[in-house]
Amino acid sequence: MAEAVEMPALGESVTEGTVTQWLKAVGDEVAVDEPLLEVSTDKVDTEIPSPVAGVLVEILAEEDDTVEVGQVLCRIGGGDEAPADNRDQQAQQSGDDRREDAPSNDNEDGTTSDDAPKADAGSDTGAGPGEQVTMPALGESVTEGTITQWLKAEGDAVEVDEPLLEVSTDKVDTEIPSPV
Repeated sequence: MAEAVEMPALGESVTEGTVTQWLKAVGDEVAVDEPLLEVSTDKVDTEIPSPVAGVLVEILAEEDDTVEVGQVLCRIGGGDEAPADNRDQQAQQSGDDRREDAPSNDNEDGTTSDDAPKADAGSDTGAGPGEQVTMPALGESVTEGTITQWLKAEGDAVEVDEPLLEVSTDKVDTEIPSPV
């Protein structure tokens, strides 16, 4: 079943954004946190990462479309949901080829995302081991941000795209949504 990717909240007062460029096309394989598209708002230009791994099976918001927060941008499914013309090509890819596309844990500043907070693996949510959440790109020239407030505490249940924390940069204050 295809997973819907919604327009995330990009700040407290931001209610919509304009799709400026798709970085992936229908049929492309995507990894978790891999940039899917670029969105422009009145406050920030940013890349929207994929909340799930799979194949981009449908684009619902075209370039130059204005999309409200929460509106579905695209759908990502498993390999069996890829468009028919891409199935043969994907079937020929080995598992080793797909692992090469996995995101790196190295950040631009030389640190690794292993330093990022992790969910408590022993929590009673039954979610198992925690997932790493890395700082997303918040604009072309933005290289760092300051955590101003955590909106969730360790052990809290979190939904995909639910705000986790607030980050302040020299250009924008924004909420960072959960990728998982």
